[in-house]
Amino acid sequence: MAELLQNLGGGLALSLIVALATGAVVMTALFAVAAVVVLARFAALAHRIAPILVACVGWSVAAALVAVDLSTAGLLQDPVGVRETALPTAIACLVAVLLAALVVRVALGRLSEATLGWSALTAASLGVAVAAGAAGQGGVALFLAGLLAVAALAVWRRLGAGPPVRALGALAAGCALATLLGAAPLTLRFEAERVGASAVALVGSAIVFGLVPLAVAGLIDARGRAEWFIALRYLVAKRRQTFISAITAICIAGVAAGVWLIITVLSVMNGFERTWREEIIGNRAHFTVHHSAGSFENYDEVVERLLAEPRVTGASPFFDAEGMVRGENGGIAGIRIHGVDPARIGSVTDLEQDLRAGSLDALRPGDDEEDPGILIGSELAGALGIGEGSPLVLISPFGGPPTPFGSAPRLVRFRVVGIFKTSFFQYDEVFTYVHIRAAQHFRRAGDVAEGMEVRTTDYYRSVQIARDAVAVLGETFYSVDWKQYFPAFFQALKTERVMMMILLTMIMVVAAFAIVVTLVMMIMEKSADIAILKAMGAEDGTVERVFAIEGALIGSVGTVLGLVAGLAVTSRLGWIQQRAEALVGIDALPATVYQGISELPAELDVTQIATVIGIAMVLALGGTWVPSRQAARVDPAEALRYE
Repeated sequence: MAELLQNLGGGLALSLIVALATGAVVMTALFAVAAVVVLARFAALAHRIAPILVACVGWSVAAALVAVDLSTAGLLQDPVGVRETALPTAIACLVAVLLAALVVRVALGRLSEATLGWSALTAASLGVAVAAGAAGQGGVALFLAGLLAVAALAVWRRLGAGPPVRALGALAAGCALATLLGAAPLTLRFEAERVGASAVALVGSAIVFGLVPLAVAGLIDARGRAEWFIALRYLVAKRRQTFISAITAICIAGVAAGVWLIITVLSVMNGFERTWREEIIGNRAHFTVHHSAGSFENYDEVVERLLAEPRVTGASPFFDAEGMVRGENGGIAGIRIHGVDPARIGSVTDLEQDLRAGSLDALRPGDDEEDPGILIGSELAGALGIGEGSPLVLISPFGGPPTPFGSAPRLVRFRVVGIFKTSFFQYDEVFTYVHIRAAQHFRRAGDVAEGMEVRTTDYYRSVQIARDAVAVLGETFYSVDWKQYFPAFFQALKTERVMMMILLTMIMVVAAFAIVVTLVMMIMEKSADIAILKAMGAEDGTVERVFAIEGALIGSVGTVLGLVAGLAVTSRLGWIQQRAEALVGIDALPATVYQGISELPAELDVTQIATVIGIAMVLALGGTWVPSRQAARVDPAEALRYE
């Protein structure tokens, strides 16, 4: 019985997950198509050259900012890279925007707004299905085919045959055929995957670079038309329609809250990632160089050849070992021994700044009269109860005297000459530093190095710099970038950031449905006014644009308010944290949990902000499509019958 209930619960949970995923896909597709249709309506109003040029230039500048942010370490974090790439990127974006606007303008002259929207959905979805089928993900393509077939049947029963039904039917058939690509030859699959990805990229580029600036130009061009006047009057309702005004304010507040929370939360997560990244880079070099055969000799010559690269600021050899350590009180702990050159290690890591006692100059290899020096972390020193000047015995599991049961452990005596402290407790518990010759002696190795630690002028470009530096050394050398030290850690941070953005986007989704409800209520209230407008000769497109402009204004005002609030809160996050902690009397960031971080870090990302703004506007514009179509279908005779 228990097993049956468990299976039923698992099946129910799976059904709910599938239903939620299906609903999310359908909702995303509908909002995307609706937003494209609404943008096409606005773009059809663009006739004068001046607004089109202004919109294209402004949009190309915004696109260039995002492109530069993606191609560099960030607009605020990498000023050198920004200066190098800003001008060519801006020119390329301007050319792309002008060409895309021209293509979209020609398409608008030949296709209706609805046909353009459904065509974009067809091309993009078919591209996704082809790419998924070619990549061996036939289940994705088959799922899309079934979903689109059901959608086509539902639309046909509701609206009859038309462009939406034909588009959905063709798309379902194409997705079903795309599942066969998984059995195609490998070369054909590669080509199909490339074609599918290219189709999605072309559709997206046409919308982002062409349709959006034309829509902005259309709104500017239509500023003096009746649609704008009526939309603004409807938004500022009279006294007897205060309820609609209140709901409109709630819609604006919902969009603003979503934008504000997403920007703030993502900025905090970016700040934590930056803090961990800086700590990792401070404790480790930007990249390391290794030999394919393992250890190598003549490492001083390798250092000089690496330093000959102009973008390399420091290089230091290292030799690692592992063992156990025993303190004066008999405590034993496993450690990692990092043999370094004291004269060079300061140029590739922040070890010298992290020292709380002692100095790098005391890190000597040792001789018959003096024990070799060792630097240990503060956590290890506290666990063993030792300090600067204390003796320390390192235990190697290999190299000791032979016994009937094998080699006995070998003991080597060191003396603590310094204690360092970083923001990583685990690092301070495990890592120790000794002279490279002491590490070689501990492992009974010759005068060799296991690798080179290298620091560069720009750690964001360390991959390219490492590739150029290794090319000088020869094919037997290879490099490991700092991003490869803890790949799972950084991937976990990215996954958390994406999931948090998806969850917080639900706030804006609720606000989008509130916009739909608000416009429907407004249409019901203003049905007589709409009937009079149509009786006076107003076309369906005019009525549709009135309510589309209302939705665009609600979304724009909410987005701007959310953006301002997000930037303001992020910039004053430390002050807000201090006031909140003083009010509730709770430490928000305990040092034992967050490893020395006492204040919420934050880092704004231009690309993330642009993405949030885009999502908010797509939801706001997409929410106006159904109500505006309902308004355009008002029958003047029926609406005015009882007036």
